[in-house]
Amino acid sequence: MILYKYTADCSKLNLEQEDSTKEGYERLYSRRSDAAEWNSKFYTAYRTEKKFFIMISDILNGQMTIVAALEMEVVPRVCVDCIQKILPEIELLAYEEITNDAFCKELVRAERNNWTECYSGSLKEKLKLAIEPEHHSFFEPVAYQVSERIYTAQNMTRQKQAEQMQEIMASESFYDEMERIYAPENEKRFVGHPVHYLITAGDKAAADDMIDLLIPALLENQRLLSGRVYDVQKMTYKAEREDNFDNIFSSARGGTVILNLEGEKSTGMYATGNYDLAKTLGKKLNEYGNSTLFIFVDISGSRSVSDETIAEILSNADLIQIQEGQGDLERATGYLKRLADKTEYHDYTIEELTRYLPKEKKLYSVSDIFSAYNRWYGSGLKTHIYKAYKQKDLVKIQLKKKTDKPYVELQKMVGLSDVKKVTDEILAAAKMQKMRKQMGLPGVQSSMHMLFSGNPGTAKTTVARLLSQVLKEEEVLKYGHIVECGRQDLVGKYVGWTAQIVESKFQAARGGILFIDEAYSLVEDNRTYGAEAINTIVQEMENYRDEVIVIFAGYPEKMKEFLEQNEGLASRIAFHLNFPDYSPVELTQILDLMLEKSEYRMDERTREKCFSICADACREENYGNGRFVRNLLDHAIMRQADRLIREHQNGTLGKEEACLLTADDFEMIGLKKKPQSRQIGFCAGRTA
Repeated sequence: MILYKYTADCSKLNLEQEDSTKEGYERLYSRRSDAAEWNSKFYTAYRTEKKFFIMISDILNGQMTIVAALEMEVVPRVCVDCIQKILPEIELLAYEEITNDAFCKELVRAERNNWTECYSGSLKEKLKLAIEPEHHSFFEPVAYQVSERIYTAQNMTRQKQAEQMQEIMASESFYDEMERIYAPENEKRFVGHPVHYLITAGDKAAADDMIDLLIPALLENQRLLSGRVYDVQKMTYKAEREDNFDNIFSSARGGTVILNLEGEKSTGMYATGNYDLAKTLGKKLNEYGNSTLFIFVDISGSRSVSDETIAEILSNADLIQIQEGQGDLERATGYLKRLADKTEYHDYTIEELTRYLPKEKKLYSVSDIFSAYNRWYGSGLKTHIYKAYKQKDLVKIQLKKKTDKPYVELQKMVGLSDVKKVTDEILAAAKMQKMRKQMGLPGVQSSMHMLFSGNPGTAKTTVARLLSQVLKEEEVLKYGHIVECGRQDLVGKYVGWTAQIVESKFQAARGGILFIDEAYSLVEDNRTYGAEAINTIVQEMENYRDEVIVIFAGYPEKMKEFLEQNEGLASRIAFHLNFPDYSPVELTQILDLMLEKSEYRMDERTREKCFSICADACREENYGNGRFVRNLLDHAIMRQADRLIREHQNGTLGKEEACLLTADDFEMIGLKKKPQSRQIGFCAGRTA
């Protein structure tokens, strides 16, 4: 419901008297008690119409306070007409939309005045005003946190909005959406929400700046009926079990719900029950999405849910993604100054502000600016408030090394020439489609489903994960997440279950990749449910052709048999990529990369021994490829640790020695020699 507070001139009712005699107080009490009767009439109208509720909450100094709760389909004028019908002698002076909390306070005020005898007991329940999570024990955290605020479109003009967009260094995606919101061909009336929003930023304050512009613009163009916003944060998987959680969405009808995808960290899709929460949020989006605007906020580094979980949520509606912007030093300085001017520190210089910006950058993100602002503000605390810390500089600790871009990381991987070639072809085709679109030519969406065949440890899953990120960066995929599954995730226990399960996986993978590992296991046992899964997969590959890339993975021979089971499946797979076993040279190169990432090193003698171990491993059946190298390094690190601890029990250990792995640290692990008939190549390259 939409909540309003009206202020009215009630002096003509002569409710308050100057007479301080006993008779005067009796007349005053008698006149003021009429408020209870008027509220009774308002309540009768509420019970008759069931669309709006009106109540007098206070009378003071010739002014009357009236609050109203309207269903979103009710025109506010109807409420005003009802007030004037019951109280024709008053003059409405002003009105404003108020929060749920402010409305409840007015209810309490009316109850204290004894003006709500006829309906106070069940009013809150009927209006569904309780939005706070249920109380928990002192040691058990609440399932979510929710706050409330009101936005208005007052004084919002297109010019003012454009100026503020400049101030916050809005991104191109934000400008594009503002153009759509203000487009003259749109009708200025509310009939539902054509889209919802996903805001991605590196700092919550940056996301709030975008929301502070987005909602007033929607209000100005009558895309929202209410300026009330519920901001939900710190959600845990327990939120969907709370009875009051649903009231957030029902109370917000006509307004907005902001859902911050942060909180309890999850190491995987199902690790903390966040997938169940995602399904609940998806249902809420589907149920209330026409009447309530949903804004999802994804703060880099603070997200509590995985890409798969986000995709599950977002698959229920069309989403516009708005990203934080960036600008040159001049614009970044202007943004910083705008933030600094809101503080109590006014004796700063521009040099003091910009010294905290990253050095040698041509463009600065909004996150860079807020990071610089926070550091500057902290410095101001030491300089102006806690002066004992003025000369104390803190040492910045770099906790995480910057990783390569996904495309660069893929190119650095050993071998995989076919995979790299196909990736370049896909990206080239995507860029060509963009150019055709800019030329006004029709686009042609080609199928990009793939089959990865190779033995264990040949990097099939790693490549799929990197590929999803590469295609997201190049805007081939909308979200760029990957949903990984196997037979146990696709086949149901009873007839009819399998098709629903497979469809839900495709929904979760919308805008990303569905990676089906050991796909041949769906038909190995010749059971009905596996065949049902394959038939449904073939159907959904066509249904989600423009939204999901399916990658099937497994052993070469078994994948060949798998394709023979369904002709329709084979015809829909555009790329067949072979992941051959690694040669000894390539295994040693993989070891070099692993050592580099973990900041270990080895000398040439040790490298020769590792090459010999890898050559012996390649003569074994199913030796594990890259997994073998990972296990070899893990065991070497453990042996090195044991050796160094014994050698330095009473001494100090230097950094160089701690990073050096010797030949004695490496030994053949977990394999029994079984010479194979296949030839092993010792060339530096790999065959496709």
